[in-house]
Amino acid sequence: MNLDPESYSSQHIPLESVKCFLSETLPRLGWNRNGKEDIVLDVGCGPGGTTFQLVLPLFPGVKKIFAVDLVPEGIEFAKKHNSHQQIEYSVANFEDWSNLKQWEGKITRLVSIYCFNWLKDQRNAFQNVFKLLKKGGEAAICFSTESSYYDAMLKVQNDPKWSCFFKDVDNLIPESHHKKYDSSFYKKMLEDTGFEIIYCRNEVITEVTSSDKKYKDFFTSMCVLIPHVPSDLKEDLKHDFIEVFLRLNGRNDKGLPLFTSKRLFPLEISQSEDDPLPWQDLLYKQAFQRQSASPASELERPTEDAASAFSIVTRTGRVIKASQRLDL
Repeated sequence: MNLDPESYSSQHIPLESVKCFLSETLPRLGWNRNGKEDIVLDVGCGPGGTTFQLVLPLFPGVKKIFAVDLVPEGIEFAKKHNSHQQIEYSVANFEDWSNLKQWEGKITRLVSIYCFNWLKDQRNAFQNVFKLLKKGGEAAICFSTESSYYDAMLKVQNDPKWSCFFKDVDNLIPESHHKKYDSSFYKKMLEDTGFEIIYCRNEVITEVTSSDKKYKDFFTSMCVLIPHVPSDLKEDLKHDFIEVFLRLNGRNDKGLPLFTSKRLFPLEISQSEDDPLPWQDLLYKQAFQRQSASPASELERPTEDAASAFSIVTRTGRVIKASQRLDL
């Protein structure tokens, strides 16, 4: 995968729902209660903007945050622009266990934002997560299952104007986009791997980007097609890609560009430490009760159509509550 670290990092991930997930949802699930010996792994950290600005504040006082990415240019950028004494950046292929075995059974919390959708063998990746986590360790992973971004890439890749440049080019579009996998598919995959699922939601999200420039810079910085055209045609390809992307997504009533995707928000726990039921009851209340007069103690109810969401909480393999509608 190639990306332009400077463009990608100009606003790290300019998606409000990601900020909400890291800054609000995870703390309400207890992720801000950390020990001094805890070790965190951020998988797919890119140029480090999200690691530094959102992941680091979530884990005050932990022993170390390791942040890994496949792209060397991204890691170089992270070390230069998003460094911190608690963060250690390194290049690693998360699908290659030899890159990861140094952390086997040592990770307390693993977080991954929009990385797993780039991986070809997601089952293997989840198995690697399981092996990395220590007993009772947790992983919070957010990734796209379907996206207008992939539709735009397919349209440009098959456009006669550009298709000659993309013969045998891997567009890295995940199988989930083509086969329309939903949360039940991943729930079974995770349970087969050995995870206990605490919180899992499949949702359709529409994001607003604050300017056309940020929209273009961010989304073209990740487009795997751009490196395969001659330098003098790159800007033309970026223009065509964003034009198609905008046609698929549109603008809001203020004229700002939109981005729509279907994402999976799972929170899994590996080997159980026999947590007492009251703690699990708390998660049940957080995931399923309507907001009370004390919203800080509850999860926000999704703003999208409730029928598009899926949430589940489990305890030692026993389903406590599952629903495909959140308007309980």
